[in-house]
Amino acid sequence: MLEVRGLSKEFHGVRAIDDVSFDVAPGSITSLIGPNGAGKTTLINMVTGVLAPTRGSITLSGKPLTGRKPHQIAGLGVRRTFQTVRLFSGMSVCENLLIGRMNELMTRSKRSLFLPMKLGDAPGRRRADEVLEILGLAHLANEIATDLPYGTQRRVEIARVLMGRPSFALLDEPAAGMNEQETEQLVHDVRRIRDEGVTVFLVEHDMSMVMSVSDKIVVLNFGQKISEGTPAQVRSDPAVIKSYLGE
Repeated sequence: MLEVRGLSKEFHGVRAIDDVSFDVAPGSITSLIGPNGAGKTTLINMVTGVLAPTRGSITLSGKPLTGRKPHQIAGLGVRRTFQTVRLFSGMSVCENLLIGRMNELMTRSKRSLFLPMKLGDAPGRRRADEVLEILGLAHLANEIATDLPYGTQRRVEIARVLMGRPSFALLDEPAAGMNEQETEQLVHDVRRIRDEGVTVFLVEHDMSMVMSVSDKIVVLNFGQKISEGTPAQVRSDPAVIKSYLGE
């Protein structure tokens, strides 16, 4: 589904990503890991159009992503979360989810004047109900999202990703700040998303979560790919043990 080939990114002569290639198979959960400064954020910002590669290519289901703007990439079915919570203050959980339809509606119609009315239309409400049910959040639909516990707010963000019926979801460190129980729930959520037909690309530091939920893991260190494989293969790779997991 996602194909990264020979990807490099330089900032003022410093190579943050150096000739990285890998695939993300459709219907899979693939994790990108590496120590701080490995280049993970730079890579995912290139996938989502925030940064342009210096060299290399990125394609999604055969369609090139390089050269496209973030909203154009979103229009191809790509959705993402960020490292920090980005919910709308003073709005309910359901209202936050409805904002997740914005890009879908904009790609269908240029009549942006009517977006406020359309965001809360019957199809939007039905989709919000479906998504909240999928993730077990239906009982919180009318709660103010930013008043909820931190771990639940992160789950609301993931729910908002599903509103646009994406084919590819990029989750950027969703377990950051979560306790053990919240992380276990997150593992369940990620699997539910995959079961809904969404390919998941996970960037995460929580190794227990990564090892339990991933079909494949890609490991970066100093901008280079040092390992790629199943959790068992990566866990036993001497290069990964030395640079990341620790001897």
